[in-house]
Amino acid sequence: MNVVTTLSPVLMLVVGFVLCFFGYRLLRFTLALAGFAVGLALGLAVAGLIHGASQVFTIIIGVVCGILGAVVSTLLYKVGVFLLGAGTGVLLAGIILTATGWHNPMLVRVIAAVAGGILTLIIERPLVSILSAFAGAWGIVFGAFHLLGWYHVTAGAKTPPANYGLMIVGWVVLGVIGAGVQIRKKEEGRTKNE
Repeated sequence: MNVVTTLSPVLMLVVGFVLCFFGYRLLRFTLALAGFAVGLALGLAVAGLIHGASQVFTIIIGVVCGILGAVVSTLLYKVGVFLLGAGTGVLLAGIILTATGWHNPMLVRVIAAVAGGILTLIIERPLVSILSAFAGAWGIVFGAFHLLGWYHVTAGAKTPPANYGLMIVGWVVLGVIGAGVQIRKKEEGRTKNE
């Protein structure tokens, strides 16, 4: 294992832990991270459409778009809330699509993003805690499985990766625990302020 392949899962574990258990408490960080993730994904997708674009160019475009997304999400609160919901909607759609072996339907991901973003704007307070907990839980599980060498995806595979069911169970359990911790902390904070 080289430094990059080790660092990435460790970073996912650390950021996942922070989001899972402190997402609402560190709201600006959470929104900036959501903006970065959505901007990065959009930048990579757009750069990937450019014929003959090098991998370095694609990564640079993705990172620049990610930074722009983080800045916009930090400065414009409602945009950040929308992007948190949109990003988590895409994450949930991706998890379900991978579990079913149906990897490419972009329309499903777009609908999940829009629905997640709008729903988070409507039911903001509880959903920010719940969505950040589940997004963070996925980071923890994904990072842990990569570090352990239990997660391998074959390009174009029509079946879920090995151990995917175990990943889903771990994700749900951690997400529920993280959401519970965040909601309890929020309620404790409200009780102290009264």
